[in-house]
Amino acid sequence: MPRPSKQVAPDTLGGRLRTARQNLHLSLADVAANRYSTSLISQIERNRVDPSSESLQYLAERLQLPYEDLQVLARQHRESETEANLYREYEAKYAEINLLLIRRQPAQALVHFEDKEFKLEQLPSFLRWRTLALRGQAYFELREFSKAQRDFQSALTIMPASFSEKHLLDVIKLRLHLAEATRELNQFEQALDYYREALNTMDASTALRYIAEAHWGIALVYYNQGRTSLLQDGNKTRAQTLLQQAWQHAEDARTLYNSIADHLNADLLQCQMAQIEQAQGRAERGKQRLLTILSTWQPTLQGESNERPSRKSERANVVSAAACYLAGIECQARDFQSSLNYIDIAISAGLESYKVRQAEAFMMKGQVLESQTSVGTHDPTIEESYKKAIDALKETERKGIMSQAHYELGRYLLSIGKREQGDQEIEIARGLAGIPSNFRAMQQPADERPQDNVS
Repeated sequence: MPRPSKQVAPDTLGGRLRTARQNLHLSLADVAANRYSTSLISQIERNRVDPSSESLQYLAERLQLPYEDLQVLARQHRESETEANLYREYEAKYAEINLLLIRRQPAQALVHFEDKEFKLEQLPSFLRWRTLALRGQAYFELREFSKAQRDFQSALTIMPASFSEKHLLDVIKLRLHLAEATRELNQFEQALDYYREALNTMDASTALRYIAEAHWGIALVYYNQGRTSLLQDGNKTRAQTLLQQAWQHAEDARTLYNSIADHLNADLLQCQMAQIEQAQGRAERGKQRLLTILSTWQPTLQGESNERPSRKSERANVVSAAACYLAGIECQARDFQSSLNYIDIAISAGLESYKVRQAEAFMMKGQVLESQTSVGTHDPTIEESYKKAIDALKETERKGIMSQAHYELGRYLLSIGKREQGDQEIEIARGLAGIPSNFRAMQQPADERPQDNVS
């Protein structure tokens, strides 16, 4: 059976030469004559070999073609080959950087962007938007949210109006990361828009965990807006509406995570739902949720394990969150000893998980100690707890919880008469929160103070 002929585009150099040879009813051997091998002529026709000027001149004469036309086609072929090689090099570099991010090595990933030969600004836009998104992800993993947001927004700006199906996931991840970075920077309304755009990009083929992530982010935005409405505006009706929306999106996300057997994230969502319930005045219901989560995951932290450290830190994250929020509920009920017991669990687990958990636990400890101390009484342990929360966050860009930590310290310093120091902390908190005035109006009794909810 004869071998099927190789398809060569007729508007390329090889295609033009092959068509001319066939029109003249010449074989490869006829064209090669005694000057070239048939193998060489065949490879030129298949665009496998870039002919020399001398070879091109010979072929033009032999096939009765204008030499100038062949020169143009040869130049176009060389340019397309150069572009193809650059694309292959780019894809290899992209894959290498992406692998580092998968391995949770964002600092090493950023080193590649400092390579002088990897010139991001010289990439065509259809390659540059994906690369900017990748660099933004590296900044995001390092909790440098301002830089991450800048890259994500730039990528979104130059992203083509239409894209191939294989890049749909890149677009979804870009929108989700932009939404989360924006939320971390306390830009809630804009973050909500980004989350909605991400959901609108998704379809039936989208992995459920990305849909869950979007609903989780929306829940966090609504919760923060609800708490702000309650504390700053005193608008209880609007606050309850926002809190109920937060609860529903959290429940949607929890259901999705359970459907894919991601029980850690599902239970972390339950921790958030318990906080929402506490804010809605359903503290007992939230307490039962948290007790169930704590009894499930706390025993898994005991003893030695051969599993990777990141897996244990994820479980510790859930334990720390559940214990911290239980402490808040017990403090509200004025059971201070139980509250402090839970704080010890939260701090211990927080040290095995993430800085934000450590900060939450230390802030809660300060609030509990304040609640059982007479107004105006100076307890150095209280001030120390708030400062430890701030110290835990120093290397992060978690502006929401950083603002809260500075605010709690400032409010406490003001309450014990340290006005200058207290005002300084309040000013820092005000700047981080982007609140131009009246920040001190957010003060409230110790048993009603908000907790941060970054998951």
